[in-house]
Amino acid sequence: MDGMDFTFTKTSSPKPGDKTYDVAIVGGGPGGLTAALYCGRYRIDTIMIEKEILSGGQMTTTEWVENYPGFEDPVLGNQLAKSMESQVQSTGVSIVRQTVTKLSLKGSIKEIQTGAGTIKARSIIISTGASARLLGIPGEETFRGKGVSYCATCDGPFYPDKTIAVVGGGNTALEESLFLAKYAGKIYLIHRRDAFRGDKIIQERIFKEDRIEIWYNTVVKAIRFEDENDRHIVFSKKEKEEKLRVDGIFIFIGMVPNNDLFKGAVDTDEEGWVITDCDMKTNVPGVFAVGDVRQKNLRQIATAVGDGALAAYSANKYLDE
Repeated sequence: MDGMDFTFTKTSSPKPGDKTYDVAIVGGGPGGLTAALYCGRYRIDTIMIEKEILSGGQMTTTEWVENYPGFEDPVLGNQLAKSMESQVQSTGVSIVRQTVTKLSLKGSIKEIQTGAGTIKARSIIISTGASARLLGIPGEETFRGKGVSYCATCDGPFYPDKTIAVVGGGNTALEESLFLAKYAGKIYLIHRRDAFRGDKIIQERIFKEDRIEIWYNTVVKAIRFEDENDRHIVFSKKEKEEKLRVDGIFIFIGMVPNNDLFKGAVDTDEEGWVITDCDMKTNVPGVFAVGDVRQKNLRQIATAVGDGALAAYSANKYLDE
């Protein structure tokens, strides 16, 4: 990207079961990375478990980050993630690349099952993030990765001068539509309501983009990509169903928490978001949660970073007590 070098720093690989850590952080998004940084500075024995080759969560699939404090010009999401990870490693925190399969949060010693074995810790910081919400319509699962996408940075370059639909009305849908306009010849931005929910400054850019045509009060009903010569979506507008010929569709209608590992083990709200207090404590002693997986009103890099700092402070205090 723009000639920048994204070489990866080698991570340490302690053997599961060798020791009991003070803190184990599950997930390496901006909240988890910040928690790891602060834990490292507190000099408490910390391990962070991240399944991807590069930590950073959704930052790594965001081309440009424009609203993170300290950067007058937009910064590449990948570069910001790499810088955060390098800073964490400079404190001596261990980072392992493993997929967590099970969490046991009861008792004074928590256990984390991974593909390589069990990791034990006195406290846990959950930073598992969230995933794209699905429309739940016919054809969506069938053609996922075959014309149905939830990541503009990942798949946008596959649609040079093509016609695509984007579904959503929040900041993500608007920002990703602007990114896709670099590639696609035509974009239909489809929103079920009569106005966008995204920031006004982003809406202004959308209205000025000639390649983007806005369809308000429109609901996508089905995705029909079976026939390569007639790939289309079925939509409803003013109670009338019609079809629109497109080469692909991008869906940005919100997120759902990645909570499968601890469902039922900590308190969550009706939608599955982890409930914490203002110090990131869950209802389980020694268990904290940060970032997008937590119940809150705003999910941004900046808010995740604040969560991480507070969780590390609370974990350190918990261990002292």
